[in-house]
Amino acid sequence: MIKRTMLAAAMLYGLVGFVFASAVFAGPRIDVGEEGGYIQLDLKTQVYMENTDIGSGPTGQSDRTDVHFQRNRLSLTGMLDEVWGMKFQTCGNASTTKSPVGYTFSQVNDSNDRDVRIIDAYVIGNFDEALNMKLGLTKIPLSRANLDDCFAPLSLDRSNFVYMPFGGSAIKFTRDTGLVFWGSFIGEKLKYWAGALEGREGVFKWSAPGQTVLPLPATATSSPEPKSSLEYVARLHYAFLDPEQGSGYEGTYFGEKKIFTIGVGAAYEPDAIYSHVTYSALTDRSTLNTQDTVDYTAYAADLMFEYPFDIGMVTLNSQYLKVDFKNAYLTNANPADRNTIIAGLNGQKEGGYGKLAYMLPMTIGKEGRLQPYVFFEHWKFAHLLGVNGQKIEQQGAGINYYVRKQNVRATLEYIDTEFDKETTLFGFTDSTKVKDFRTVRLMVQIVI
Repeated sequence: MIKRTMLAAAMLYGLVGFVFASAVFAGPRIDVGEEGGYIQLDLKTQVYMENTDIGSGPTGQSDRTDVHFQRNRLSLTGMLDEVWGMKFQTCGNASTTKSPVGYTFSQVNDSNDRDVRIIDAYVIGNFDEALNMKLGLTKIPLSRANLDDCFAPLSLDRSNFVYMPFGGSAIKFTRDTGLVFWGSFIGEKLKYWAGALEGREGVFKWSAPGQTVLPLPATATSSPEPKSSLEYVARLHYAFLDPEQGSGYEGTYFGEKKIFTIGVGAAYEPDAIYSHVTYSALTDRSTLNTQDTVDYTAYAADLMFEYPFDIGMVTLNSQYLKVDFKNAYLTNANPADRNTIIAGLNGQKEGGYGKLAYMLPMTIGKEGRLQPYVFFEHWKFAHLLGVNGQKIEQQGAGINYYVRKQNVRATLEYIDTEFDKETTLFGFTDSTKVKDFRTVRLMVQIVI
């Protein structure tokens, strides 16, 4: 099935340039007032077509094909003048039913399948090159990986393993509500971010797809928040060559800049979780064995290198990330705590990735560019899918076809995902354990 899907994907990939080559994109902009104010509207979408060699059949060992919108976005940016403004952005990813680690969710045929959610909503204050402000719901400025524009990553998408704890929604694991300052010095080469965000907030429900067997319930309620503390985040980068403007990053600059940027970041929230908790699946209740708590800490380091040579452009992008809850997953038995805060995909872990790309020097058509790439990821998770000390390795390769830079783009990618220890696929009548799986993905992107 994967071979047939690869052929179909390659044919569609080749047609993308023909279909969109004559399209003209210019998002509407309305001038406001007499002090340089404006309102800018942007429309963005990404369609994914995927085939994975697991995910269907009674034991989950048969191929699975999925077509879905990864992101549908409506963005509004308004500036009253050069200083004051606001950003408002919605996002929907209708019909996706596949998790980053291969197991599937039951697709629910209700209105939630087509939800559109607010993912950014913040006040802008651009006071000076050295002092800018975002107040509201905005990205967590810990790592380059999280600050990468998800419509401009180097590979098909950002890594599935670089996000933060405290919830199962993007408004917690990539974004949070609070106050972020950022600015730059030395000709924009030295840049900082400093934020105070909500962090851990209240209690929440966690669901295990297809799981109905005790002691792990289908849904569980987290233990209470020990203290309503803020999460503090700081980041610093230095650009040794050309500066990277703005408060975020792009995966490539198409040879228009020479980039060598190194960044570091840290995050901290005191008393983020109770460390000694027992749990009853029958009553969905947590019992605190002690009042002891653990802090949340995270550390990040990253590098971006891009240089246009006469024979083509080379790009290198790497990320390291460590999230620590002091091994609280060993003494906290609440499944909601273990899978969404202290462990799981976004909890205690350590690892990173490297991506290497080469952009051909010639154009394809009027302005199209081809960029093959390879990548490798290695992560160790404290507790994932019922396994302590689970490790995941991903390696893959792909090719980007930029028809109109990031405005019209298609990416074809192959990924091999390997588990260190066999893991169970949830959601099947006779689940069996797997060690690895392979995925072919095609993404078509339009930004207007």
